[in-house]
Amino acid sequence: MRISTGTRRWVLATAVCGVLITGCSSGGGGGGEEAKADAKPAAEVKPLTEGALRPLLLSQADLGPGYVQVQEKADTGKYDDVSVQGCPSLEKLGHSGDKDMFAAKAETSFTYDTDATLGEELHSDRPSVLSSKLRELFGAYTACPTYTMTAGTTPIEVKVSKSATPELGDEQFAYTSTMELPSGAQVLKTMAVRKGNVAVMLVGAPALVDRHIKTAVGKLPAGS
Repeated sequence: MRISTGTRRWVLATAVCGVLITGCSSGGGGGGEEAKADAKPAAEVKPLTEGALRPLLLSQADLGPGYVQVQEKADTGKYDDVSVQGCPSLEKLGHSGDKDMFAAKAETSFTYDTDATLGEELHSDRPSVLSSKLRELFGAYTACPTYTMTAGTTPIEVKVSKSATPELGDEQFAYTSTMELPSGAQVLKTMAVRKGNVAVMLVGAPALVDRHIKTAVGKLPAGS
């Protein structure tokens, strides 16, 4: 299975290269989404545009001292030789890809004290679509407790576990992945919170994700 573009950017840029740029994941979060699985769907408001999402992204001012924003670079296909083995749900997801999964997307990323990373994606779509696809995405990424990711000829063992989520927004999803790299273990946390027709996704060092998720969700408009 070939990893989708968003996944390559979060995982490889962070774990393999040490510079974070982007990430992903369905159904298995920390419990918040399960508790609300039977809730009445939110009103089908229209998605926001990319232009409307960009002002809602985290900034250096939101994060505080020690953070440096990473300049976005075009996807050059540098990680096209990355694949996953040993997890059928991820193989299926990789075949479909995630580039056009949602109606609109905006993203940014930061380094912290030179050796930690934090990336953010904002996605927008109709609430029912956003909810369904987030569940699909996080379900795929938490379906297999272990799998192997191959970058070129280098196999990387990955362990995944579901994580607890804060009571924010309408739905919450989270998991933690540990990658056994030649330089040592790399731990990343992926957390998403949906609020109406917008979802915030943070990926990076677990402490940074936990520290800033409330601020990220707080920037979303009340009517979203």
